[in-house]
This record gives sequence, structure tokens and C-alpha cells, in this order.
Amino acid sequence: MLIATSHVVALLASLSLASGAAAPVQPPPPMIVNLSTAAKISPTLLARVLAETDAIWRANGFSFVWRRAAREVVPYARTSEAGPYLPSHLRVIIGNEIGVSHDHRTPLGWIAFDDDGGPMPEIYVSYENARRLLEAARGVVGLASNMTAAQRELFLARAMGRALAHEMGHYLLASKVHTPRGLMQASRSAYEFFSTEQRSFRVDPAQQQTIAARLLRESLVVSRLESRD
Repeated sequence: MLIATSHVVALLASLSLASGAAAPVQPPPPMIVNLSTAAKISPTLLARVLAETDAIWRANGFSFVWRRAAREVVPYARTSEAGPYLPSHLRVIIGNEIGVSHDHRTPLGWIAFDDDGGPMPEIYVSYENARRLLEAARGVVGLASNMTAAQRELFLARAMGRALAHEMGHYLLASKVHTPRGLMQASRSAYEFFSTEQRSFRVDPAQQQTIAARLLRESLVVSRLESRD
């Protein structure tokens, strides 16, 4: 993850003052997120999805470097790569799969966890499920069929970007846990997904501290591995 240095230093300093702990000497280095998309995901839609995710995390003191990869991808679970997955190996796929419904809720995004409870380094965001949600939310946004292409894209980008931000929270916190409110809230209304308002997608200070500490710790692992090469 690309950490905006001034933001993270200020964040860690404020958290340290509150807890009495010493602030880390330096923030973690940038984290690159690899992106793969289905053919129907337009460049403008992708840009808007990432801008929405960036805005949510930037408000919490973090930012990302997004790197495009090939459209045709093989899930990590099917590859022969060995060794631990480090932050720079996170991959986001935006495609047309619909995933598995839980409690009669249609997922806009998902991330798998391994047998030890750790997050796998792959997040999937469903364009198809976001499209279905938009069409079903006529009471919130009106008839999707009456919208211009740009209007539909704007609403889809909000929902998909917010879903991506949530799943990245699971990865960065290394936890399946949901919270009663904030970014890690389990379920959302159509209004929350499509509204211009982002305040309900905040990360609390304790979660911010957990994420920053994990990235700092894993960046040291990366540094040690690189120094051996």
C-alpha cells in the first residue's frame, strides 16, 4: 500500500499520544495492488471505482498504487507460487462472477480466508451484482433504464468502490470480523452504496493503528527478503 507519509506519521503520532506508546520511526513503503478486469469494464468505470476506494482510504490516512495486469488471470489458489504472500502481492479482480449469496444478500465483493484464518491475497468485485443492485434500487436512484450511460457508471462506481474498500479492510486487518458501523459494517442499504455521502465508511482509530502496525511489520519482512537476494 502506498502510504502518504505525512498522513501516516500524523496518524501514528496522534494514536501514540493517546495510548502512551512510542510512534514508529518511519511509515511502511508503498504497497502495489495488481488489477485485472473483465472486458466490459470500461477505463472510465475502472477509474471511478478506484477513485471511490482511494477517497475512502485517503480519509483514513492511507492511499494505494494501482497496477494494471492482464485481463485473463488465474486465481492464486490455482497457481504453483510458493511462500508467504506479502502486501505487494495483493490482487483485485473486477469481473462478472456473482459469487455465493449469504443470508439472502447479494455480495458486491468478497475475499477468501485460508485454513489458518488468514486472508488470501485476492479480492473479487462483481460488476454484475452491482448492476443488479442498481436496477433493483429504483426507489433510491430511479429507473436505471432512464439514466444516461454516465449516470449509471457513476452509481456503479460508487457501489463497487465502496465494496472494494470494505474487502480491502478485511485484507489489511487480516480479519473476517465485521463491526456495527463504519467501513467494516457487514451489510449496507442501497442508499448507502449509491449516496454521495461517505461518512459511514470510516475506519476507527484502533483499526487504523492495527493496519499501520501490520504494514510496518510486513515491510520489514520484505526488506529482509530483498537483502538476502
